Amino acid sequence: MELKENSSLNRYDWAAKKIGEITGNQTTTLYDIGSRDNILKKYIASAGIDYKAFDLEPLDASAEKWDIERPFPYAHAPAQVVTMLEIIEHLRNPWLCMKNVFDTMAPGGLLILTTPSPAWSTSRINLLKSGYLTCFTPSDLELNHHVFTAWPHIVERLLKDTGFEIIEYSTLDGKTTLFGKGLGGLSAPLKLVSRLVKKIIESRDATSCGMSYGIIAKKIE
Repeated sequence: MELKENSSLNRYDWAAKKIGEITGNQTTTLYDIGSRDNILKKYIASAGIDYKAFDLEPLDASAEKWDIERPFPYAHAPAQVVTMLEIIEHLRNPWLCMKNVFDTMAPGGLLILTTPSPAWSTSRINLLKSGYLTCFTPSDLELNHHVFTAWPHIVERLLKDTGFEIIEYSTLDGKTTLFGKGLGGLSAPLKLVSRLVKKIIESRDATSCGMSYGIIAKKIE
């Protein structure tokens, strides 16, 4: 899986940008899976989006309940675009879930997916310090239900096994900056050294840039 870019965008801005590139002004049925309070909808500027929201525990009255470990329970038109932003790390049965998602999509439909990156430079340092990757600590397990560690090569296999072809892979949230926000206080020298180490890691491995990464995958007809 070849890295396309190190994007400075967060997951919502990145997904909205990709939706715009994919759909233009054409009428498109979009399923937002794991929508919570439909936050992604607020970022979408493309005209003609038939936005349908689904969540295990919806926080918006317009969203419909769906446990993606089970087959799709509705008779809606197939999705031409599906978004899953920071969802797969929560899945107990990723292969089963992604097969159910695949079955809701129109032939040639596109999946826009993001997830925390275990390869992030900060995560690599935290692994050395604490023995745990950032976003995949015991606390994340108990409080956030992060039960699936989404290494890019594992997600690549997951998508291929369930009928998708990956067409884009990018890191999100930007590279580490040496100076600026959060560098003050007595611990500033240690923070600066830590940031410098992260910059060195990122210069040697571009996949370590950014807290999350995004994938666009196509349903193979």
